[in-house]
Amino acid sequence: MSHNIIKKPAIKKLTLAVYGAMFLSGAGVALAEDNQGNSEESADLGAVVVQGKTQPLVGDTPKETIAESRATLSKSQLEKFVGLDSAVTGALKYLPGIHFSGGDTSGISEGNLSIRGFSQDQIGVTRNGIPLNDPLYLTPHSDFFGDPENYESISVIYGGQSINAPTLTASGGSIEIQTVKPTKEAGLLVKQGFGSNNTRRSFVRANLGEKNGFSAWVSASRTTADLWTSGTGAVESNRFEGNLQYEWGNNNSINAIFSIFSMRSNSYFHPTLAQYNSQPYDTNYSSAVNSTYGGTNGVADISAATSNSAKLQRADFKIQTYGLNGLFNLTDNVHLHVDPYFVRVTDGTATVFASAIPESVLNADVNGDGDLLDIRPFAGGVFPTQYRVGSSQKIDFDLTDTNVLQVGAWFDYTHATNQMAAIPLRSDGKPVAIDGSKIIRDVNGKEIFFTDQRSRMTTQKLWVQDSWNFASQWNAKGALAWQHTEYEGENIAGVLSGSAFKRSADYYKLLPSFSLDYQYDQNNQIYYNATTNIRVPAVASIYGNNTGGDQKAETTFNQEIGWRYSTPDVLVSAALFYDQFKNRQVSYTSLGTTSYINAGAVTTKGLELALNGKLPHNFNYRGSWTYVKAEQEDNYAAGGLEENTKGNQLFNTPKNLLSLGVGYDDGRLYSNLLARYTGSFYGDLANTEKLSGYTVVDLNLGYKFDLGSKIVKKSTISLNVNNLFDKEALSGLYAGTVSANASSAFFAAPTYNRLQPRSVFANLTLEF
Repeated sequence: MSHNIIKKPAIKKLTLAVYGAMFLSGAGVALAEDNQGNSEESADLGAVVVQGKTQPLVGDTPKETIAESRATLSKSQLEKFVGLDSAVTGALKYLPGIHFSGGDTSGISEGNLSIRGFSQDQIGVTRNGIPLNDPLYLTPHSDFFGDPENYESISVIYGGQSINAPTLTASGGSIEIQTVKPTKEAGLLVKQGFGSNNTRRSFVRANLGEKNGFSAWVSASRTTADLWTSGTGAVESNRFEGNLQYEWGNNNSINAIFSIFSMRSNSYFHPTLAQYNSQPYDTNYSSAVNSTYGGTNGVADISAATSNSAKLQRADFKIQTYGLNGLFNLTDNVHLHVDPYFVRVTDGTATVFASAIPESVLNADVNGDGDLLDIRPFAGGVFPTQYRVGSSQKIDFDLTDTNVLQVGAWFDYTHATNQMAAIPLRSDGKPVAIDGSKIIRDVNGKEIFFTDQRSRMTTQKLWVQDSWNFASQWNAKGALAWQHTEYEGENIAGVLSGSAFKRSADYYKLLPSFSLDYQYDQNNQIYYNATTNIRVPAVASIYGNNTGGDQKAETTFNQEIGWRYSTPDVLVSAALFYDQFKNRQVSYTSLGTTSYINAGAVTTKGLELALNGKLPHNFNYRGSWTYVKAEQEDNYAAGGLEENTKGNQLFNTPKNLLSLGVGYDDGRLYSNLLARYTGSFYGDLANTEKLSGYTVVDLNLGYKFDLGSKIVKKSTISLNVNNLFDKEALSGLYAGTVSANASSAFFAAPTYNRLQPRSVFANLTLEF
């Protein structure tokens, strides 16, 4: 479609048609930048690039201008905050409305993230257009995120997703990671860190410079650490990343981005409230599981100890992500973006529990003594593989100086296997092998699986979006998307995996959106947005639901009204939000197999305030307060039974989140003292188990010094102290339940994450 054949009458009709469709469809929000630019900003603000747009800075904090709530961590903030807790996800907790728990300073052990009451499997995460949520269970794994040194910025979009985001999961918000571009000059960055719990981390990135339009960087990192809990347990990872860029002509460019990651890690113990109150704070999986092997023929050898040891609770994976970002300026007014990607998870395993089932049931001589009379422990070992390929493409038409039309499409295909096998155990509780070579077989020689599934997921999404600066101070944006996802699942018959069957499910929905912002004057902006979102069920729903594909998709209708005030020295923002949630999905697990049910409607409403600014003498400050009321609209019902949950606060949703910080940065010395208060929250939907709130204080220090060398361009030494006052608390849910009341028909004890005790981490960074 050539821009030369678009006439002005057609422009007007097309614009009116798009906006008419938005309002007639119930309206939603388009998440995109305003068209006013930043000409009114002072040059003192600085800038950061997010999604191809330039954001001014107040100190280190980017100024937001889009017509929705968004918060961004700049590269400078990432360099200071990362190291305080679980790499990227831990740094996000200093932004408004985010509740993060679990994880540790290694950045390998994962935590649990929620935004305004939406859990992490309702948050879509992308890195340069590559979707990072696990397509099987929808959770974002920090393993996929990459090394934080290679980030330009991270943005949190509250309440929804960009209309063109390639994600199945963003019913409650999205996180967008942007990678640093290669530099025109060659150089080398070397970083060495060490800290508490025997943590060691080495990172190196080589910028290869630019020649004839080609430029690139490649990096490598290695991290090792012990778990902070008692007993044995460790984590380690190796990662190789790169960004290869070619630029030519009229600002055309192609970026090839890759990340290859391997990890070996033990897991942390997640206590119930009763265990937390009765055991030492640093308790971990410590009891050894008896060996699978050994016994006497003709004797019922029973050794059914199934306490999970630290050596059993482990995960080993290789994860690869590859993506291309192509920008082709076909004319001065027509711009094509093409972003294909490929994600591969393979050569991995995770042992998740120990069990003991009579050999007569398994029809297997588990301990090798020649009879089927025994009960001996063994592990459930997961062997997942995933191959995911997709592409997002869009064309922007600059119809006029004030009107941009975008049309786009996203296609995604995932093939996955999910096998959980019976694995023999050594006497110390460690699996005999983790590569699938030692699976227990029945008397017929058939390998024994708890689950053995093959899944295929296909998604298509089409959209049209119109951005219109229809008056000097007014911007409107409307969009309409159609999204369709199809699941196909095959269960392979086995000794424990049940009978063979095939099932499928289809999900599709029109997603309108709308936003409006008014730039009242140079300092004040008012905006409104409304967006509809969909989150398809996890693919496990077609296996766990005996009636097949009748699991409904989650849908949300999210609305916000906000105000921002900005000067070169201060940023103030306030937002009122109202989210209506239908068909909320709740998961439950039995022997490592996850199934899903609908828990009904949830209404979330609240207020968010944020303040960032500069003070005299190189000081700065930051603060935020978020109030969230996430109310369940229905009682929980299943199997003919009902639990009184209507009107209750959603579990793992603190009503109050507060953060305060003061910093100093004179260009050489920097420091930040950061305090976070997390209010009380519930562990169950019935609100019978309430956890107290807690406050954590963190500290970071850094000094940039001159070595007086022509070879070393920059050098920095930094120190991060996490949990400065060594606070002990249950920091958030690991697994919530319907009711923690022992008299309930739905009783199950919730399990929790704990705060990591005080830890110290230091880095030396040299740039050549």
